Amino acid sequence: MNPELKNNTVILEDTANFSGLIKKNIFHWPLYLIMVILAIVLANVYLRYKKPVYSSVARIFIKDDKGGGDFAAMQNLTSLTGGKVVDNEMEVIKSPLILGDVIRNNNFNIKYFEKGNFQTYELYLNAPFKVNILTDSNKVGNYFFKVAIKKDNKIDIKYGEDDVNTISTQFNSPFKINKDQFSITSSSSANSTSSNEKTYQIQIDSIIPLAYVKSDELKAALVNNSGSVFQLTYEDEVPKRTADFLNAVMDTYNNYTLEDKNKIAFNTIKFIDTRLQSLTGELSAVEKDVESFKKDRGITEIGENSRLYLEQVRDADQRLNVADIQLEVYNQIEKYINNPESEESLAPALGNVDQALVSVINRFQELLREKRRLSLSLQPNNQIVQNLDQQINDAKETIRSYVANYKKSAVTTKTNLQRTVNNIEGLIANVPGYERQFISIKRQQGVKETLYSYLLQKREEAAVASASNIIDNKIISPAYIPLTPVRPNRNIVTLVFIISGVLLTTLYIYLKYSLNKKVTEKQDIKNEFDIPVVAEIFEQKILRKTEDIANERSVLREQMLNLRNNLKFLLSEVKTPPVILFSSSISGEGKTFLSSHLGRSLTFNDSKVVLLELDLRKPKLSKMFGINNSSGVTNFLIGAESLEQVIKKVPDEDRLYIIPSGPIPPNPIELLEGDKMKELIGTLKQRFDYIIIDTSPLGLVSDAKSLSPLIDCLLFVVRFNYTPKVKLSSVAESVQGGIFKRKALIFNGISTESSYAYYSYGSNQYGYGYGYGGTSSSGNSLFTHLKGRFL
Repeated sequence: MNPELKNNTVILEDTANFSGLIKKNIFHWPLYLIMVILAIVLANVYLRYKKPVYSSVARIFIKDDKGGGDFAAMQNLTSLTGGKVVDNEMEVIKSPLILGDVIRNNNFNIKYFEKGNFQTYELYLNAPFKVNILTDSNKVGNYFFKVAIKKDNKIDIKYGEDDVNTISTQFNSPFKINKDQFSITSSSSANSTSSNEKTYQIQIDSIIPLAYVKSDELKAALVNNSGSVFQLTYEDEVPKRTADFLNAVMDTYNNYTLEDKNKIAFNTIKFIDTRLQSLTGELSAVEKDVESFKKDRGITEIGENSRLYLEQVRDADQRLNVADIQLEVYNQIEKYINNPESEESLAPALGNVDQALVSVINRFQELLREKRRLSLSLQPNNQIVQNLDQQINDAKETIRSYVANYKKSAVTTKTNLQRTVNNIEGLIANVPGYERQFISIKRQQGVKETLYSYLLQKREEAAVASASNIIDNKIISPAYIPLTPVRPNRNIVTLVFIISGVLLTTLYIYLKYSLNKKVTEKQDIKNEFDIPVVAEIFEQKILRKTEDIANERSVLREQMLNLRNNLKFLLSEVKTPPVILFSSSISGEGKTFLSSHLGRSLTFNDSKVVLLELDLRKPKLSKMFGINNSSGVTNFLIGAESLEQVIKKVPDEDRLYIIPSGPIPPNPIELLEGDKMKELIGTLKQRFDYIIIDTSPLGLVSDAKSLSPLIDCLLFVVRFNYTPKVKLSSVAESVQGGIFKRKALIFNGISTESSYAYYSYGSNQYGYGYGYGGTSSSGNSLFTHLKGRFL
């Protein structure tokens, strides 16, 4: 075959199949209608009992905390990056540790329910009582109680699998379940309903697992890629809790951020308080020494030279103390850097510490805080955490280098100051004894007073810094209580149900036709046979009644006349009286019924017709006419009777005769292939215009093949929704081969009520108002017509 022609054929077949599928679906429109109505009903039932889910949204602004000046210079030296990463903050705010605090502080892990007639309702903030957890709430969870409030305000609590355990208690009285202790506090709403006995349900979830669940449910996303504002979205079945949870998350996150920023100031104050505590005692002791010395020695003033020496040594001592504090700070920094387990923030704000070092230390501590925040939500092997570790190590090395240089400089400064103090002390040695002792005591007093004032000043600066700390985050859009649910969406749910109903109906129709192993349309026949269909006979309500064809308004009469006319074209080249053989693939397809009615229709034009009953295994033709078949063709074939003895006239028919089968022989094939059979056909051709043979099914036995040399035309009968498709495949080769000279198909028993392809051939197909089997179309109810479209 030409490839182009083959491709065109395939395209035409695909188009025909698609067109057939569309026609099938249109034919079953009542089923689609019922399914759409059912889908709408089911959608409303679903929406009635499906708990709606609400969504609330909040937005938070993350301020960039990158600085300039010395810090910027140090940033260039150390190749460190500054500022907060908004993506990291989105992970931090969703961390289970923060969400755990949110759940714990707001009791989001405790839910109260009241059971209705058909579903259970949650009582958020409206429960008639409150459950108090008396043990560690972090370790309590996964409880489900059924609480019955009695009329006398007594409480029965059922818990455990299948509510097998029961506890009786009262309001405000502690009770223990397993290892945990609880109490129930009454509310005003409980008192108003105390006259009626009610049962409630309480669900207590474990905080830590719930925090991980909420971490997945809480969604964070940037509002736009170029900004530092991100949006939080949370969904819940309770509208108010949706907003409450989001606002609580943002408040807890801000408190966490502020607390983290204040750690440096708190540690500085703690460091100064420790020094002040020891210095206060020392200062008090020196002041008492001054007072005692004056009383005992009677000295109230010192000389001018001594006063000058005292001021010089006091100034030198003050600078020496500052150098000591500075050196101590450097030692503290060095110890902090060299301790890998240090988690407290450092306080390098004392002394004349170089601002470049301060910037590097601040950056180092910022990196540590960032790592602690990210560790709430990221694993140690995460690339971001590993990058932070590398930056922290680089900052450590930079600080060590700075501290080593500054310590060396501080030691040199301290040595020079100590030399100055020693020189002044040498001058003081020349002062008279009492006056020299008094100068020494006053010197100690002045040094400690100056140091005390210096520490108080630094403590005040740290306190002011702590009080002035503000969070970098700003809530620019708090969460509000949603008014409408985000799901289920009524329109979408209804549409999904309708689409599902349509798809299920389409699937049913597809399976109905594709899985049906019986022949239901002409296309099924064409798929197996390449021979013409000369007649399509519709299902008759009154079968096996020969009087049916006599009715001039009968549909069957018109169909048989149409078959007769088509046979004339098929047999146009046959010059002798034609021999027509009826066969089928299996028994029950209507070949006997059609052969009898075709014989009668051929007599309408004054033709003389003989019916030859050659279904020698299961004869039915003679019974249809009420003729005894005890004597028939088998008697003639074995030579027991003559043709005149076996041929019989059909009652009430002038030109129609029949030769019954006679007794069932043990060897039908031998009789049919014998010379007597040829003699019989030859004789009948001389006496009749048409010879119609009803033989056994071709798909079961080979009787029809044995008669093939004697016949002019094979009419192969296929019955609607009865003939198996597999049988057509098995007999196709025999029918289409060269065994039979001429052959045609008859599609019999077509139901116009259950076949999409033939529904339009209803009772008015000829325009005369014909009914089935000669009956009026009004006798067919609407249910009968629609039944096929549903099933």
